[in-house]
Amino acid sequence: MSVPLFEFFELIAEELCDDGSKVITPDGLKSKGKDSSLLDDLQRDLKASSPEEAIELAVCELEEHFKTKGAALPFDYEPSTGTFQANDVEFLKFVKEMSGIRSSGTRSPDFECRVAERLQVRATGTIHRVGFPRKTKKKKADFNAYLRTLGFDRPVLLGKEKDGGLDILWQLPIGSIPHRPFVSVQCKNGKFDADSAQASVGTGSMSLSQYAGLQSSVHVPCVIFNDYIYTQRLTAKQWNFVPLGLTDLASMQQDVSVELI
Repeated sequence: MSVPLFEFFELIAEELCDDGSKVITPDGLKSKGKDSSLLDDLQRDLKASSPEEAIELAVCELEEHFKTKGAALPFDYEPSTGTFQANDVEFLKFVKEMSGIRSSGTRSPDFECRVAERLQVRATGTIHRVGFPRKTKKKKADFNAYLRTLGFDRPVLLGKEKDGGLDILWQLPIGSIPHRPFVSVQCKNGKFDADSAQASVGTGSMSLSQYAGLQSSVHVPCVIFNDYIYTQRLTAKQWNFVPLGLTDLASMQQDVSVELI
């Protein structure tokens, strides 16, 4: 997999947001520059013998990628006509919206809020967007009081901290407060950067140590990028967080899978 593959995905997402169906031919793919087009890059990366084959292979690669996320590709493709048909318009609109605000510092709060809203299609339990700036609970005392209702028995905001390194807290639907675990989701409104993510997780982990009944190591730290996470981007080294991307917020094919072996 490669960056051009997901540029292709975002192009298709944008094209399908309005009417849900569109014929997209090789000539219709947007140019990246004077000397190179997205289709050229796809054809090279996928070792395709023709532009038409490059599109077919790209769709197959994306299909496999979504399977690894427990989701279905949010559109269908008919090679004989070049027709793309949306089957999850809401997710495609989400992708278009997020790509439009990527790397904008002023839109980082919007990214956090939209991720929290989108996370509900993958989660059970309760989701709390607690990052800064907040529409309510703006004062430290109010914020710390809110976190006490979730099981924090010691103040999280100290000194000049504005959110304690916490963006989204996903409270799992098991256990009782204060012995109820969290998934902490930190949001990065930009391209994938493992080093900066690993460094930034530290502040959130310190805040989770203020929780009453569980050690911070019990909670699961995640970092979601306004980007895509696939196997080729990961390394064998251990990380102190779970890397997530936009396709980790695609609609699940089934809510719960149970296997008895």
